[in-house]
Amino acid sequence: MLLLLAPVLVGAPVVAWGDGTTSASKKKSADASPKVSDHAYQDACTDGNAKYASRDFDGAIAAYRKAIEMFPHKALGHYLLGEAQLAAANLPEAEASWGRALLESSEQDPTMRARVLFVTADLKERQKKWDEAKAAWQVYVDWANRFTDAGAFAASGQSRIQVIDAMLKQDKAYEIVRQRIDETRDGGVYTEVPKGSEAPKGAKPAAK
Repeated sequence: MLLLLAPVLVGAPVVAWGDGTTSASKKKSADASPKVSDHAYQDACTDGNAKYASRDFDGAIAAYRKAIEMFPHKALGHYLLGEAQLAAANLPEAEASWGRALLESSEQDPTMRARVLFVTADLKERQKKWDEAKAAWQVYVDWANRFTDAGAFAASGQSRIQVIDAMLKQDKAYEIVRQRIDETRDGGVYTEVPKGSEAPKGAKPAAK
């Protein structure tokens, strides 16, 4: 329910997600790539989506990078690149791509930013960076509450925070148990009798 990966997006036209570009970055991208059309950019993203759907993650990565070369200031390409890198089990590169997508997204396209905030928080969980994950989910929740039409779900973020809190609480409760297990290795606790202690009445002496 909480995963928002590229297969979910493949069936939809690229333009339906917005291009993830702010007004300022549109000017930058236009100045940087005057001979490249939006159509070519969308074709590259669509090609990447098709390769992703066929599990050709290396091909998808190459296609998304081609799109990014055309318009480096559009968040969509960086977002999709991160999805393909995640699918290829390259979490550090996915994290870097989504970090760039965050830089290139803003209030001008709240839906795109919501998607990036979601996958960023999910990645922190995958990395078991629990404090960072909770903070990232809270940012997602705040964004969802601020932009109610952005396709974000505050309840999902709140649920993830609660799950992490419950997991950390349970982990802390079992800390004592783990300590006792460590102490009983090699029979250290249950077989040793403290000096000066008396054997229970009726107990047979230990064989020598």
